[in-house]
Amino acid sequence: MDIVDKSILLALDRNCRLSYQSLAESMGITATAIRKRFDRLTETGVIDEFTVVLKPAMIGTEELISLVCTDGSENENEFTEMIGSHLNVAQVGQIVTATGRLYFVYCEYVGAEGLQQLGTFFRKQNSVTNIELHTVLVSRGKEFKIKKAHLQVLRYLLEDARMPVNLISERVGFTARRVSRAIKEMQDSEAFWFTARWNLSLGNSSEFYLKIVYDEQISTKDGVDEWLRETYPLEYWYSYNSAIEPMVFAKFVTKHFREAEQISNLVKNAPFAKCVDVLLSYPVRKFPRLGRIRIEELISDNLGSS
Repeated sequence: MDIVDKSILLALDRNCRLSYQSLAESMGITATAIRKRFDRLTETGVIDEFTVVLKPAMIGTEELISLVCTDGSENENEFTEMIGSHLNVAQVGQIVTATGRLYFVYCEYVGAEGLQQLGTFFRKQNSVTNIELHTVLVSRGKEFKIKKAHLQVLRYLLEDARMPVNLISERVGFTARRVSRAIKEMQDSEAFWFTARWNLSLGNSSEFYLKIVYDEQISTKDGVDEWLRETYPLEYWYSYNSAIEPMVFAKFVTKHFREAEQISNLVKNAPFAKCVDVLLSYPVRKFPRLGRIRIEELISDNLGSS
């Protein structure tokens, strides 16, 4: 991937319904070129799906990174599936380690009790030797009253969040204008996330995280993010920021794992860095987000299966 591919993916992450023309205008290339890149990213599996989820303000969730250490006795595929079967787990990836195994798990939970239940769930697994739990900062969005018309449109957006308005109109029996209005109301509400889910480890790329503990006397999470973006405009993608500690999990995508050592050595010498650990990642498994599951439940409760 190059900087244009990265820009496309980040734009679709914020709003997956952007047209090829809109993307082209923002990047200074043709819509045809955007379409070709878009198709390649989809065909290679880098773009996994286009979906809609409720933001945290709508369902009262917090988000969490858990580092789950095992003694290596488990079957990693079965363990990943078992961990991913938990309703609150959205993503599981295995991290390269010298001994045992380490899993990078992205979760959602509601309240202190939900956090406790997740911790207990991980610790109860036979091969688990240790866990770290890090609640991370997220954009919470806003609350919004979902009407029946929104749910009727959402039924089809869950199939494909980029589904054209005219196709939704045919299926739901609304005018195209009414469908467009419902989608605009949901997008303007800041209660929904119309997004693309990716797997950046596909498409001949390697991904890894840097677990960075920074000096709060020297920098902030935003300062660390700005430094990483300026230093690595292509390789650095985003960070999960701890809500409790001066710590970030910075995600990088490179052509080869060898670059992880070079990047980590430079970050270790940054003035803000107190401790930097490299977490080399295998391809991750993604599972349904809680915000999507809640939409499915609302549709089932209010519209039934018709």
